[in-house]
Amino acid sequence: MPESEFMLTAAVSGIVAFTLGMFWYHPKVMGLRWLEARGKSVNDVKPDIKQFIVSFMLWMLAACFYAFLVSIMGIDDPPGFFSLSCLLWVAFAMPPLVMGAFYTGYAFEAVSIDASYQLAGYYVFAIIHIVMGAVIT
Repeated sequence: MPESEFMLTAAVSGIVAFTLGMFWYHPKVMGLRWLEARGKSVNDVKPDIKQFIVSFMLWMLAACFYAFLVSIMGIDDPPGFFSLSCLLWVAFAMPPLVMGAFYTGYAFEAVSIDASYQLAGYYVFAIIHIVMGAVIT
């Protein structure tokens, strides 16, 4: 994959995965359940622009890493993209969330909402790579 396509696909993937989080944690989707599971209310949350900036940068980093792995592994079909998404989630995203829950005492429901968002973000990476690959080629 040429460098310009690599960067465009990574950028679109990161942006869409980050945007998914704004919907995922919206009060009408999973936000209220997530707050309730963490023992908080809407009044306890004071969003700060730094949270969004850091989250955006981390999704961009993850998207670049995903695109790098796709490139060096020669993945070019939907099963390969979705397999990579699942493997990355099982090996790197889900375990620290679950382990952290054991030590911090966070409710399993809150952790499952976070972990499922991470998996959804990795699936977004797969979908974007499939769509962009079809559009670019």
